[in-house]
Amino acid sequence: MMCNGGGISNHDRHATGWVSYWTTRRARGRGVASGACRALARWAFDDAGLVRLELGHRVNNPASCRVALAAGFAAEGIERQKLEYDGTRYDVERHARLATDEEPALS
Repeated sequence: MMCNGGGISNHDRHATGWVSYWTTRRARGRGVASGACRALARWAFDDAGLVRLELGHRVNNPASCRVALAAGFAAEGIERQKLEYDGTRYDVERHARLATDEEPALS
């Protein structure tokens, strides 16, 4: 399911989904990704019946961290050397949002 640069995959028997997002360069810094993630989360919880959404970003990507936090995804921890690109391993910070979490404030 795609929604304004966000998507959910891995909808499983545990009612958990994985969120990913990206934006074009022109859209960055405008709240597009965080707004899309907020809307996507609301749909996932209210209409798709999910209980938990997760996302992760490389720790060297602070913009992605800001998106996650602004969309109400709490940081849960670091997954060490989870990803590998061009022979370099990267740590990933895991975030999650639960259906019972408060709606994040609009920024």
